[in-house]
Amino acid sequence: MAGAAVASERTMLRALAVVGLAALTPWLLGGTADPGVLLELERESFTLRAVDLAEDVHGPTLRVVLGSPAHPTPSGEYPLHVVVRNPGWRPGSFARSLGARSVRPSRRGPMGAAKIPFAERGEIAVHGGATPLLLGKPVSLGCVRTVDAELLGLVEWLEARGALSDPRHHPDGEVHQAFRRPARVIVR
Repeated sequence: MAGAAVASERTMLRALAVVGLAALTPWLLGGTADPGVLLELERESFTLRAVDLAEDVHGPTLRVVLGSPAHPTPSGEYPLHVVVRNPGWRPGSFARSLGARSVRPSRRGPMGAAKIPFAERGEIAVHGGATPLLLGKPVSLGCVRTVDAELLGLVEWLEARGALSDPRHHPDGEVHQAFRRPARVIVR
């Protein structure tokens, strides 16, 4: 029983450090509020780590590609709303200025097998499609890229933790899963 109390105390302290007291007040007082899941992106180590804050369960850690010095991945804390499988791609203004055109939804597009939009009105996302040789390098236009297999492993972990709703299939081929638990990414 003492081990469970220590684990519970560690969970509360970790969650408090990550999301702040105001967000955790109902949970700490015995309410039913869920502190949710957290994706922690460490720019220095080029890693993305998943944590279920309600149970202090650590999920996968992914090696990633980050934004280049000219197009850095934005730091900060962002809510997560949806996972999109088979994502289409609509290039941002810089990519359009270089002649890029939209790509229809597919697992083989520039976004890879899935994406989790988080900043710049969804233009910045964690997504698949990374070339393994580029992992650990700052070469993207701001997005966080990883290899498809690792991103799909993260999505499976989120499903297993009850963080995602049932898939909704869109006529264009995209498959959306909304977050049904609180979710956020912190980029440091």
